[in-house]
This record gives sequence, structure tokens and C-alpha cells, in this order.
Amino acid sequence: MILDLSSMTIEKALLIALASEKEAEAVYKKLHRLVNNFVLKEKLKFLMKEEKNHYKLLLELAKKIVPDLDTKRKEKSLLPKLTLSLSEDSSVPDLLELAVESEQISESFYDQLAQEIEERSLREILNYLASMEHGHYFLLKGELELCLRDEQYYNRGDFQYDMVHIGP
Repeated sequence: MILDLSSMTIEKALLIALASEKEAEAVYKKLHRLVNNFVLKEKLKFLMKEEKNHYKLLLELAKKIVPDLDTKRKEKSLLPKLTLSLSEDSSVPDLLELAVESEQISESFYDQLAQEIEERSLREILNYLASMEHGHYFLLKGELELCLRDEQYYNRGDFQYDMVHIGP
């Protein structure tokens, strides 16, 4: 997805990124409450922590780029569908699908924002965030595929499989 940052100030882009990280964390919290699968719960806990850390990192970055940044000024997230899903009774697969899409959008956004920043160290932070979002995309995509193959995957509290053959 190509985003047009040409008409956007760096301040606005950073505020949008901050809002997006907060909303992604909220979606992972919602998913964490909805699932029983202990493996998926741990991955969602990891993602919540990651998004919280991304928010802190972005806030520090924003203070360096725009020292008088008004963090109380609200901007819309990059992820309107994800935001909407927080107020609806979305299914786990639907939320996972939106989360996969949002990680892809975030990666693209950070990649493009990095191209707008001249200072190398700040650009590297944005490139780092883009690569982290890329990893989150694949983690979530794998979980989504498991949910689509097995409707009870996210509800299963344990992994009991009958008559599993191990060995030659």
C-alpha cells in the first residue's frame, strides 16, 4: 500500500503513527480476551508489549524531530477498520485479518516516513519499526491461517490430539 506523505507534515505523520500503535495494542488486548489457546494468548501478549514499546520509541523520536510536539492533539489512526473493530463484535478471525492488514500498512508507512527523514539515526529507528511490523505481519498471518484451517484453534485451551503416531 502506497501512502501519500507529501501533503502531510512530519508532526502529523508522527501523531498518526502514535495513534496507530495505541490502537494496535488495544486490538491485541481485545483478541487476548477472546481467545483460549495458550500459545496464541502468549503471542498476543508479546504483540501488546511490542506495540507499547513502539509507542514509547516513537514518542522519543517525535520529541527529537518536533520538540514542541503536542501529543494531546489527536490524529486519526492509519488503521480505521481496526479502530472500528474495537467497538464491534468482531470474530477472532476477522480481527486477526484486520491486524494482518494493519501491520502491512504500518510497515509501509514507516518505510515511507523514513525516506522523509534526513538524520540517519532517526531514519534507522523508522526502518527498525518497519522491519518489526513486517515480522508481526508474518506472525499474525500464520495465526490467521491456523484459525481458517481449524475453526476451534483459538478456542482450544490445550492441544489434545487422539492417536497421534510419532516415529517410523
